[in-house]
Amino acid sequence: MWPAAIGLFAFVWLELVYDNSSQLGDVRLWCVTYLAIMLVGGAVFGSGFYEKADPFEVFSTLAARISPWRTEQTATSRPRIVLCSPLANLAATPATAGLTAVMAVLFGSTAFDSFGKSEWWLRTIYGSSLSANVLNNIALIVFCVGAGVVFAAGCVLTRAAKDVRRARLPDLFAHSLVPIIVAYFVAHYLTLFVDYGLQTLSLVSDPFGKGWDLFGTAGVAPTFWFSYHPTFLATLKVLAVVVGHVAAAVAAHDRALQVLPSTHRITGQLPLLITMVGFTAGGLMLLFSA
Repeated sequence: MWPAAIGLFAFVWLELVYDNSSQLGDVRLWCVTYLAIMLVGGAVFGSGFYEKADPFEVFSTLAARISPWRTEQTATSRPRIVLCSPLANLAATPATAGLTAVMAVLFGSTAFDSFGKSEWWLRTIYGSSLSANVLNNIALIVFCVGAGVVFAAGCVLTRAAKDVRRARLPDLFAHSLVPIIVAYFVAHYLTLFVDYGLQTLSLVSDPFGKGWDLFGTAGVAPTFWFSYHPTFLATLKVLAVVVGHVAAAVAAHDRALQVLPSTHRITGQLPLLITMVGFTAGGLMLLFSA
């Protein structure tokens, strides 16, 4: 999944750091480059290329792992959708090489998005001799690499069973970060999705500004409801982050019971527990410092 991690980093760099990210020409160039790479990769390596290299497919597949539905099929029946525990779906995530890198980019970039809006960081930029673009590039790299290193260290310091290599532990536990990442996306982008999502409905009915109303949604406009209810919004964000971290801790605990020796199933989880607590505290601090 290393190619997907690189693609995700390229996307968040365009969104969060690049100076001309709102220029249509630059966005078009990024999209054309992305499409070219995907088409060539699919032609050379087949459809399996997209499962590990397409950043958007990899992200959406990981997010879907916490779905309460899955498909079930027997030798004598057709596939059918059944209800199941989201954590059971999550535990079935393959421990593919590069999965930790994907999680580090998603986790680190979301954290940087909050950090980049904090008062301390804005003061640092204004008082520095370096340009804001240079500082933001450095900070984005530090956040993504730092998230991966801290998580990998917490996993490697965990005492694994004899048949499990320590080097594989980060990828074996990386799936547990999915609930945290989804929770952060809810906390950070809920208002953007609700408000500007309504604008999307309006633009779909009149994509060329011709006064059309193709689907009867041209008159839909954002209400900015959350802006008038900040207490409710803050409560919702905290709840999302807390639920995400609790789910992540449970997922990591379940995996620890599988890979840790029976004599160290409690003490062996302490390094990863400290890492998760640190992520929770840091996430809440960044959320409210933005």
